[in-house]
Order: sequence, then structure tokens, then C-alpha cells
Amino acid sequence: MNKLFLTGVIALALSACDQKPAEAPEASTETTASQETTTSTERVALASGYGTWGVDKTAMNTELKPGDDFFRYVNGTWLDTVEIPDIFAGYGVVHLLFEESEEQIKGIIEVAAESNAAAGSAEQKVGDYFASFVDVEAIDTKGLEPASADLAYFAGLSSHDEVAHAMGRSDLAADSPMSGWIDGDFKQPDRYLFYVLQSGLGLPDRDYYLEEKFADERTAYRAFIEQMLMLAEIENAADKAQAIYDVETRMAEVHWPSAKQRNRSLTYNLKTMDALIAYAPGFPWRTFMDSSGMGDQTEVVVRESDAIQNLAAIFAETPVETWSAYLQFHYLSAHAAYLPATIDDANFAFFGTVLNGVETKRERWKRGVQSVNNAMGEAIGQVYVDKYFSPESKAAMVDLVENLKTSFGKRVDSREWMSEETKVEAHNKLANFTSKIGYPDEWKDYSALEVVRGDA
Repeated sequence: MNKLFLTGVIALALSACDQKPAEAPEASTETTASQETTTSTERVALASGYGTWGVDKTAMNTELKPGDDFFRYVNGTWLDTVEIPDIFAGYGVVHLLFEESEEQIKGIIEVAAESNAAAGSAEQKVGDYFASFVDVEAIDTKGLEPASADLAYFAGLSSHDEVAHAMGRSDLAADSPMSGWIDGDFKQPDRYLFYVLQSGLGLPDRDYYLEEKFADERTAYRAFIEQMLMLAEIENAADKAQAIYDVETRMAEVHWPSAKQRNRSLTYNLKTMDALIAYAPGFPWRTFMDSSGMGDQTEVVVRESDAIQNLAAIFAETPVETWSAYLQFHYLSAHAAYLPATIDDANFAFFGTVLNGVETKRERWKRGVQSVNNAMGEAIGQVYVDKYFSPESKAAMVDLVENLKTSFGKRVDSREWMSEETKVEAHNKLANFTSKIGYPDEWKDYSALEVVRGDA
């Protein structure tokens, strides 16, 4: 079923991707004044097929009065004529750009996959990664064997401490009631901290477990859990699926709603590790932090404070057997793309179709491009920018940002309501602004990453 995507964007600024035509026409010797002032970014936009700067009037429905329905006045023709491809839940200009860059990256990867690149080189790793991902016949032939050791590891967990250790292992992509990330300290920006946040749900958020309007999705999710366990030949799949669903529902009941999570004041709760352990004693924090590589942290920021406290209690009250099954299920779902088609198809049927209304799975090569990009994005990026993003384009964007900074500085100076002390601080902040355009000055080193063709 194709649906219309409601887009509020009618103008596109192409400022980061310089795509040159294969053979540029020679410039005319007779140029008008307007042609002489055409900017390089405008020429890029024209060459890319998206037109120049400004408003795309072909998307509008000018038969309407803007005062009656401004949204349809701006987007009416687009809404009435464009259909969403079956592989997307929504569609707009950003998707067109995404698909174009995907085709370009595919070309880069396929060249690498077909080349006899030196062992250990970025080209070898990118090519072998992609070739392994798209070889579905080899994946199906291996069946569950590549996952058997990890599934057995989860099944053999015998204590809550061992469960916490498993949940902290990043190599397993394991889910857990609590997770975290590293970010700058919001109140002391000269340092980084580990942020602890609520986690652990298979459905998008707490509302899916609690609100009546999502009853069908809940029923489908409960059946999906059982299906995945059965496909992995895990015993007592029905009982374990119900236990997984029940503990996730308990977690959802104590999760903060989205609106509360957006409150910056409520989500900054600085605690020492000792204070966190005393505050939420039901969870083996030391074990979890050591396993995740964060064992040297002395302070953390707890985002959803009482939710974390309650989740720790739920963790302690839930049998190890339930957590083992929970880890097995989420492991299978997280790695579905690298497992047999029966598991991959079941995963898509729920997350793609039931939750998002997408009817057709994306082509394997497109998913392969995304997977390689996620794993080795900067390796591909080096080749991509050499081919599609010239140094001149980056320099133009750097100039643009510097002009913006200059303009901001002048506005600070002209604000009568600002004191001289405040203006000094504002200029200091502006001076410390760091722009990151297109690609890094130093590329990530993938020399320690081993990729073996045929081992998805």
C-alpha cells in the first residue's frame, strides 16, 4: 500500500555534497551579469538535478489561498502526486538524497569487493564485509551455527551478577534495563562523563505497553518473541516469551514518558559510583561497568533517577532464567540480518511491517551498504569525499561558517540589552565554536579490525 508523505519542506540547500557531471560543458564566452554571479553551490545544485536555491513552486497548490490552508498551499501538488515506495514508511527530498548517495557508495564498495586489495587494507575490509553480507546463500547454509556459542552462553548464566556482566558486553549487542553513553558533562563542559539511562524495551517506548490504542501491536509483539525463540530452537518458547513480555511491561510501567525525559534539569543527576550503588542497590553496577569498559568511572550522571532505581529493583526480583531468555531473544533480533532468512524475515515482518507499515524489505545490497557504513563509515568516507566532495567545496563551507560567526559577533556588539561583561563571554563562546564540515581532518584507523570474507 502506497501512502502520501506529508512534507513541510519545499526548498533544499545542497551545501555538503559536490557532485560533478561526468563531462561538464564548456563555459560560454558570452555570459550575462546574472550568470557571472551564480555561486558554486548553485552550480552544484543545478548539476545534481535538484535545481537552484529558493522555493520549489512545483510542489505547491496555488489554487488554494494560503490563508485558508497554508500547508496544502505549500505542499498540495506534492501530496497529491507523490507515492511512498514500499520500502519506506515516509518519503521526501531527504530520501531522494539518501538513495542517491547510497548508489554512489554502492559503486565504491563493489569496486572494493571485486578488487584484489592487499590484505588488511581498508579496501579489502570494506569489500569482504559487503560480499559476506550479501551472500545470503552462505548465511542460510551456516544456519544458527555462528550464533550458537553466544546463545549457549546466555542460557548458561547462573546468577544476577553473571547476567549484568553479559548485559555490559558491547560485543554481544545485549539489551539491559539500564544502558548509557559517554558525553560531555552538561554542567562542566571541560570533561566527559558516563550517562546512565532507562532502557530494555523491545517496543518503541512505554506507551506501546500501556495504552489501549497499541493493543494489536502488543499482541503481535508477544507472538513475535515466541516465534524468534522457536526459530532458534529454544525450549519452552511460549513460557519464556510470556516471561520476557511480562518483565518488559513491568519496566515500561516505571519508565519516564518522553516529555519528562526532555526536561534537562530533571535528567541531570550527578552521582558518585558509591552513591549510585546505594541509591539503586538491586543492580550489580560494578560488574556492569567493568564489563562495558567503564569500570574506572568515579562519577556518572543518572538521567531518569527514580526509573533507574525502580529498574534496579525489577532486575533483582526477576529470575535469572527470564533474563537469559530475554538476552537470547534480543540477541537474535539485533543480529537477524546476519542469520538465516527465516529469522531475518520474521524480524522485518514485525519491526518493518507491524510497527512501521513498510511492506517490502529493502534490497539486500542496500542493507549491505548501510551495514558496511555503520561498521566502517570513515573507510568508505575517505573514498567518497575523494570522488564526490572536492576540497573547494569544503573550503566554501568553511568560509560560509566563518562569515556566520563574524555576523554573530557583530550582532553581539550591537545588542544594547547585553552588558559589556556578557558580551565578552558571548565572544569567548563564539571563539570556541568548532565547525566540522564534510569529513574529519584525521580519519579513523581500522587497522585492528579483522574482516573475513564469507563470515557474515
